[in-house]
Amino acid sequence: MSSAQERAKTLAQEMKRAIMEAKTAEARAKRLGDEVLLALAEAKKEAEAVSEIIEYPVGRYECKQCGTGSIFSQTYRELPACDNCGSHEYVGAEPTITKITAPPPKKYSSGMYECTGCRTRIVLAEDMDMLPPCDICGAHKLRAV
Repeated sequence: MSSAQERAKTLAQEMKRAIMEAKTAEARAKRLGDEVLLALAEAKKEAEAVSEIIEYPVGRYECKQCGTGSIFSQTYRELPACDNCGSHEYVGAEPTITKITAPPPKKYSSGMYECTGCRTRIVLAEDMDMLPPCDICGAHKLRAV
C-alpha cells in the first residue's frame, strides 16, 4: 500500500473513533440535561416548602389515637411520636405558622436554554435578571427550551 493510502486509512479510523466519542458525549449530555431538570424541579419544591414554617409551642398535648397526655417543654417543627401508640397527631395548642415572603422573581427562571446562534444548550442553575452569553459562540441570544 502507498503511504498516502495508509495515512487515509489511519485518518478514517481516527475519524470513526472521534464520531463514536462525540455520540457518546452527546448521549451523556442529554442524560445530564434530564437529571439537571429533575434536580431543578426538586430545588423549586424545597424552596416552596421552606417558605412556610410551622412551629408547635410549649404546652400540654393529648394524643388523638390513645388519649395519652404529653407536656412538651420546647417548640417543635414536627411533633414527636406518641410514647404509647406511636401516632404523630395531637390535640392541643394551635401551631404558629410563619410565612416567609419570597424575594421578587427574577426575569429569567432556572432551566434549560438554547443559543439561537449555534444551538448549544445551556443550563441556568438559578434564576437571573440577565442571561449569560453562550459558552461556545459568545452570542447573547438564548431562548428557553
